[in-house]
Amino acid sequence: MSDPATIAPRDRSDASPPPRIGDLVLSDDGHAFDRRTGRSFCVNPTGRLVLELTQAGRPGPEVIGELAARYAQHPAVAAAALETFYSQIRRYLS
Repeated sequence: MSDPATIAPRDRSDASPPPRIGDLVLSDDGHAFDRRTGRSFCVNPTGRLVLELTQAGRPGPEVIGELAARYAQHPAVAAAALETFYSQIRRYLS
């Protein structure tokens, strides 16, 4: 069995945002409103940061770098978190 510490993390720097992420209107307090469906939901400060960066056109590797730097995490951890967040947002936007 391999030691988990020696296994290279999967490259997730290509995590792509949901195509309709631009349809979300984000309020200052973290409420996201889907203009197409009328549904709304709340995001935490990290989710808000990801939405802001993504909607500003920042590519995945830059978003990952910002998350890793801001929250003092390894880039692989930030990449996994970004991938999970995008997956959750896809469900809300479907």
